[in-house]
Amino acid sequence: MNQQDKLFFDAAANGDFSLVTSAVSQGANVNVVNQEGRTALMRSAKRGLYNIVRFLLDNGADVNVIDDKKKNALMGAAKKGHYDIVKLLIESGIEVNQIDYKQRTALMRAAFLGHHEVVALLIDNGATIDNQDEMGRTALMEACIAYQVDTIKVLLDHQVEVDLKDNNGCTALMRAAYSGYLPLVTLLLEAGADKEIVDKDGNKAIHYVRQHNLDELKPILK
Repeated sequence: MNQQDKLFFDAAANGDFSLVTSAVSQGANVNVVNQEGRTALMRSAKRGLYNIVRFLLDNGADVNVIDDKKKNALMGAAKKGHYDIVKLLIESGIEVNQIDYKQRTALMRAAFLGHHEVVALLIDNGATIDNQDEMGRTALMEACIAYQVDTIKVLLDHQVEVDLKDNNGCTALMRAAYSGYLPLVTLLLEAGADKEIVDKDGNKAIHYVRQHNLDELKPILK
């Protein structure tokens, strides 16, 4: 990366719009990458710098570059919940189902952090709802682990598969039971979650319930 490109790259990451535009007008490469294979678009998208993202896209930034960990600009924006930037990237043709080095997608990242409006936007624009990562976890499982109820409701409204198992045979219901989330367990059961499924060790959801939650959860899981 030459000095001009570095100036541009750092300005994009730091939100210095005037310096970005100046550098590009002087010939900076909008698609230059750093040592991790990341572009200025990736960094500005993750940091919520809408005006810079818009400018970069209007000036030839390649929306589908992936870095050394197979992440694209959408993943960072979705993780941080930057709805307008996610929408802009989608409109610019970014791959919504890009899978990173851990087999995770933008949808999974947004689901875990509870960005339910971003989750809905991604699904409405073709995001595969039931992808599983290297551990077999889905967006629903991630949302259950983090107790992101609004996100879970969005996923259920979009017909997510509630009974998928991870690599250990664990379901979203089992995770909710282990965490002691009574409202979430109830919500999943109402959505059709099967409490009779067993994991690789032969355990059902009720076996995941910890002692201090037993009185609450046992009646609906037994």
